[in-house]
Amino acid sequence: MGGVSGAFLLQSYYPSFIGPLSNVLPSAGASFAFASALLCWRRYGFRVHRRFEAVWFLFTLGTGMWIVAEVTWAIYYFILNVPVPYPSVADVFYIGGYFPLILGLAFYYGAFSVALSRRRLVAAAISIVIVALVALGLVMPTELSKGLGPLSTLIDMIYPILDLILFSLTALCLAIFLGGRISRWWILFGAGSLLYVVGDEYFLYQVAAGTYYNGSIDDMFFILGYLTFAIAFHAHRREF
Repeated sequence: MGGVSGAFLLQSYYPSFIGPLSNVLPSAGASFAFASALLCWRRYGFRVHRRFEAVWFLFTLGTGMWIVAEVTWAIYYFILNVPVPYPSVADVFYIGGYFPLILGLAFYYGAFSVALSRRRLVAAAISIVIVALVALGLVMPTELSKGLGPLSTLIDMIYPILDLILFSLTALCLAIFLGGRISRWWILFGAGSLLYVVGDEYFLYQVAAGTYYNGSIDDMFFILGYLTFAIAFHAHRREF
């Protein structure tokens, strides 16, 4: 994790290297998250008949779709040798990856929501409002001010909404389990979700402002998010 951060923070010393690096590491990070989720699902015998078997299948599916998205992005860069368009085929899989993860979180929350105290619900709601203000009050207006075509405008609206749903469910689940027997993996999952959402919103903001480039600090958030998800899933196997 520190090595990844250092590589991006010190990129001025090797500007020609950071671009290729930023197109390789996200695929590797997503692969680690997928493999870690797959190992958790294996604990349930690769079944989907019960709630938590389905949860880990969904987490595995979601991270798997993000691998495809990152590999597709890298193909544009390394094989097609063209700037990655926005929206692109990669966006189909980036967006697609949210839905299994969100559904898995909804299953988790639905099973334990009765344990959520009012004080913790208020704390989670405050964090959700803060993220919503940033995503919907800052990022989305900047995106929509560019006057892009209907498809690009639709994609610009979908990402912040999905980011907010992902973060909201994560915050609610974390509020339930914080301090409990399986709190460590939820803290890590929450950190991974926050890193991914920050990376996503910052990317959308940079694209709208015309300041994004391969190797941007923004790419670091995605990589760290994937790695944190991988560590979180590993922690779940140890706590389970």
